[in-house]
Amino acid sequence: MEKKCDNVEKMQVITKTLALLEENQEWVERYKNYIANALVKEKGKRPFNKPKGLSLYSSVSMYKGNTYDLRYDGQSVGKICWSKDSLILEPQTKANEKYFALEGLPEAMPWLSPEAEMFRKFFKDKAAASSDIRLKSPEHRVENRLLKEFSINKGNEKSLCYIQPIKLNRYFFQFPTPLKASDHKKGLSYAKQYGGGIDIFARVITKNNKKRICVMEVKDQNIESESQSTTMEQALPYAVFVARLLRSESGQQWWDFFRNNNKDSKPIPPHLDIDVVTIMPQGNTKEFSDKFIDVRELDTTFHCHSLYYNDEDFKNGKFTFSGTYPNQLKKYKRKA
Repeated sequence: MEKKCDNVEKMQVITKTLALLEENQEWVERYKNYIANALVKEKGKRPFNKPKGLSLYSSVSMYKGNTYDLRYDGQSVGKICWSKDSLILEPQTKANEKYFALEGLPEAMPWLSPEAEMFRKFFKDKAAASSDIRLKSPEHRVENRLLKEFSINKGNEKSLCYIQPIKLNRYFFQFPTPLKASDHKKGLSYAKQYGGGIDIFARVITKNNKKRICVMEVKDQNIESESQSTTMEQALPYAVFVARLLRSESGQQWWDFFRNNNKDSKPIPPHLDIDVVTIMPQGNTKEFSDKFIDVRELDTTFHCHSLYYNDEDFKNGKFTFSGTYPNQLKKYKRKA
């Protein structure tokens, strides 16, 4: 049974977020253009199969419809660009030298060239077999592996059922916000187009195939300075922005995109329910989970939950989840 939240700190975060969005209205037109541009670019877009061992990411804020970010374990290793009728690979030279000792790569090469084939083979075979590679951001590694895990379609193969990441043109992306909230020391601020992205943005499947949105903040550690409760205060501003966006003039287009990638259109519910979930290794830090927060200004309820993974299992390539969210997902399927 959910308990009504009276936590002052969480409400202060929400109030400040709403004030920042009200004071800085430039985001309204910018996000209207983002969704219009993305939808236009999706029409007639040629599909592109990702190479094994690598992931392709799209972008909303800088979306051109012909360029994709190529990542290994969450770290960018290059870009793939359409040039007329050809695919071009542009490696991330400095990063590849530093983290993978890949040297002497050309600035650009045809995707089907021998050099590009060797590049792909390195990440498919050698990098994947190595346990010594230390990437720039361990958090990005966790995010990437979670995205892959959540993307599995067969229920008997998933560690967490009834959830799928929201994708752009079939590929992963981090939904951008105009807010900076991920650094608890610096606090919350408005950052225009330089704001933070939602780590994992997902849709949850409930009973009768209904959809609800889930905003997830990922950490690769569970420590007192960034406890589960503190991390929730970083996730809530992003969830508040999503709710405010859905109440803006481009809200209907965003709702259709979030719900099913614009396959059809259904009215935005008068009252929204958005899940706000923290993901981190198991630990004993201060918690704020299995609670809900009603925000009248947005006609929205934020459902706050914890999701933990076993760190040792993660190192061995699998996820074992605990926390309040797995049980909540099962409840959604039982409810009408």
